[in-house]
Amino acid sequence: MSRKGNIFQTKISAKLIALFLAISIIPIIIVGVISVNSSYNALEEAQFNQLETIGTLKTIEVVDYFHNKFIELDVLSKSGDAVLSYSKLNNYHNNGGAMADGSFNVSGNKYEEIYNEIDPFFSTFLTSFHFNDLFFICAEHGHIMYSSERDDDMGSNLSSGRYSQSGLAEVWRKVKENKTPILVDFKYYEVIDKPAAFMGAPLFDENNNLVAVIALEIKTDKINEIMLETTGLGETGETYIVGDDFLMRTDSRFSEKSTILSQKVETESAKLAHQNDNGVHISDDYRGERVLSYYSHLKFDEEFIVDFDWVIISEMDAEEAFHEAIILRNELLIISIIVGLLIALIAFFFARFFTKPIVKLTYAAEAFALGDLRQEFDINNKDELGLLSDAFKTMQLNMMNKADQALKISEGNLTIEVETLSEKDEMGKAFKIMIENLRGQINGINEVVSVLTTSNSQLMSTISELSSSSSETSTTVAEVTSTIEEVKQTAEVATQKAKNVANAAQKSVSISERGIKSTEDSIAGMEQIREQVKQIADTIIRLSEQSQTIGEITSSVNDIAEQSNLLAVNASIEAVKAGEYGKGFGVVAQEIRALADESKQSTKQIRDILSEVQKAISSAVMATEQGGKAVEKGMNLS
Repeated sequence: MSRKGNIFQTKISAKLIALFLAISIIPIIIVGVISVNSSYNALEEAQFNQLETIGTLKTIEVVDYFHNKFIELDVLSKSGDAVLSYSKLNNYHNNGGAMADGSFNVSGNKYEEIYNEIDPFFSTFLTSFHFNDLFFICAEHGHIMYSSERDDDMGSNLSSGRYSQSGLAEVWRKVKENKTPILVDFKYYEVIDKPAAFMGAPLFDENNNLVAVIALEIKTDKINEIMLETTGLGETGETYIVGDDFLMRTDSRFSEKSTILSQKVETESAKLAHQNDNGVHISDDYRGERVLSYYSHLKFDEEFIVDFDWVIISEMDAEEAFHEAIILRNELLIISIIVGLLIALIAFFFARFFTKPIVKLTYAAEAFALGDLRQEFDINNKDELGLLSDAFKTMQLNMMNKADQALKISEGNLTIEVETLSEKDEMGKAFKIMIENLRGQINGINEVVSVLTTSNSQLMSTISELSSSSSETSTTVAEVTSTIEEVKQTAEVATQKAKNVANAAQKSVSISERGIKSTEDSIAGMEQIREQVKQIADTIIRLSEQSQTIGEITSSVNDIAEQSNLLAVNASIEAVKAGEYGKGFGVVAQEIRALADESKQSTKQIRDILSEVQKAISSAVMATEQGGKAVEKGMNLS
């Protein structure tokens, strides 16, 4: 890796900048992360508490709203005006109002007279208590005898007519069956071409007999007003009611059209709420947005007589809920970037201030390493870097002095004196010892030269003496030469014989090695033979013991045969004594005697055979022992 590519490992300035940034930025990051997390947690808890409070309050409002509607309906069903109105409608019903096709006649003058008489009271009631429509329904047949709005459903038969499967018909049937006030869930109502929810109550006569059902169409405006009130929910929060079919029962603030029975809300919150659970969490809403959600069961089944299930959900977009924390996070990020840039700038100038002298010293040290001792550097710092610079200068002077001394020594000047700088000046000590050693060697050389000079004169006189005797020496040399030639020939013959002896010795060594290997194999084989002989001896001994056992059994059989023979003799005697009656017994005794004799003969033969077997076993034992000894002797010999 190049020095540029590895800058953070080689540049002190880069390390200082990184250190400054780490020391400054890390605490800011830690504090920022903690602050943002704390903000998120605090905002999350606050928003959850707010959503739960809003959801709880709206639940109470909705339940109270329906409680009030049931009270208003109950008051209406028990009012004298309602009883009087039914009496007039019932007289009309019984006197020709009911048609042959099962419908109710609402077009005659008589009916108009009755309608105009009773309508003001019911219209005032609808206006005062905020209902869409009011119906008088014949309890027995299901005739709609009165409708405030006078729509197509007035006069129809809820038992068998066109609207027999409507929510209004369901109210009539349930009130007729239970004789109590009833609320039914939203259902599409063809008459008004939109979903409608109805509630109904029974109307009893003076004998407490059910004679009519008063039904009211509930206005959704009030429920929507409760749900769409967004105080504390910001710009993205909303509260809505969901039925057990996961369809909305109120309108969404994010839709221009009505979402009742048209918007599917099969979210995790809706599922948990329908399991009679309540709580808060973060999940996706029906729009696919990430929201903080509160969910709860309205418990209509506990408050009212209903057979449907509604839940309430209050939500707010997570982005809006955590908006303050996001702003804080962004501010902390900007502050961290600004502080980081400032610290990086400060660290850069500090690094240049501290590293500039170090760079100069580095260049000087590199020059020293390459042998340039004349490198100049000027550092005027008064700190540790200045002290380091002074130390470098002192080292430079010392190295230059040592270089000058070495130059003088190379020129042959051994008169210089080397002084060590301190007790740890190893180079000074080495130079001093080197000069002393060179001085000693020069003195020794001078002495040798003197001796050589003396020896040279003596050698010259000796040469003159030798020249006179050279002729004699030449004769002697010739004789010696011939003798050397003879010795040479003798040596060559001896050398050849020595080679032959060496080859023979090499073959002997090879044969000896093979012999040793064969001997070792023989010893191993004899060891196996000895083990096998030992096993044979053990087997023969066991066989001898078993033959002795057979001999004992044979003796027992012989004794039994003798006793049987004696018994047969006694039986023959007794048979003779018995006369004619003992003849048969005598024959049996004779057979037993014959059998006893045969047993004795067989026993004798077995005993003879065993005797021969035991002799053979004894011989085998002896042979085995001798074989074992022979094997052991062979092993020793090997």
